[in-house]
Amino acid sequence: MKKILAVSAALAIILSSLFLNGCEDKKQTKSTTATTSTTAPAKTDKDQKNTSKELKEYLDSFTKGDNPVYGTWKIEGIKALSYIFRNDGYAQLAMGTEADFTKLVLDKDKKTLGVAFVLGLNGTYNYTFSKGNKVLTLKSDKDSFTLTRQKDYNLIPPAPKNPKIDKNILGWWKSQGGQTYFFGSDGIMYSNNITMETCYTYNAVKGKIKAVYDYAGKVKINLDYKLKKDSLYIDNVEYRKSKP
Repeated sequence: MKKILAVSAALAIILSSLFLNGCEDKKQTKSTTATTSTTAPAKTDKDQKNTSKELKEYLDSFTKGDNPVYGTWKIEGIKALSYIFRNDGYAQLAMGTEADFTKLVLDKDKKTLGVAFVLGLNGTYNYTFSKGNKVLTLKSDKDSFTLTRQKDYNLIPPAPKNPKIDKNILGWWKSQGGQTYFFGSDGIMYSNNITMETCYTYNAVKGKIKAVYDYAGKVKINLDYKLKKDSLYIDNVEYRKSKP
């Protein structure tokens, strides 16, 4: 919850600055006390590449569909932000390796798109395409935006060199409340806490996860974890093995 509040506050500050031709960023970090667990060396380079591929395919699956609106877009003149329109009824505002969620309301017949981000795209827009669906124009009574399509969903950072990985926590985990973690053998970690999703580089050793993500600069977090029977506890929240 602390991370959600910190990110929401920082997002408002950063977005305000960007739309006013300035930029100021400020982030908070999270620190907790370690517990115990077993550790093992990271897997081979081949395994690491396959892990990154699995996560990328999962994230890319949300930007495929029969409507050319789906995909990753950037507004002209604002390089730091990406707008992601997904096929599961959500849109995202991404910066670095983190993306916030909002509802996406599409009417294919009327060709309207509705979103409610903190700043920037906020409202219902008529949409049109040009240049082979590579340029998207959004217009409302108040605003007009031109967006260009991006090739890749870019939340995943480059894998770190020689990460320290606990092999017992690798894979997908989900809490009863629907929060998700993924731990890759290549030192890439992913989290989805329903309001936002984040990709990190990480090390997991002796009951402590040390992770770094990018949000207008590098942000470090520390998490406690422990394994008990078939459950993984992260900061005392229980997660069970799951599928993407």
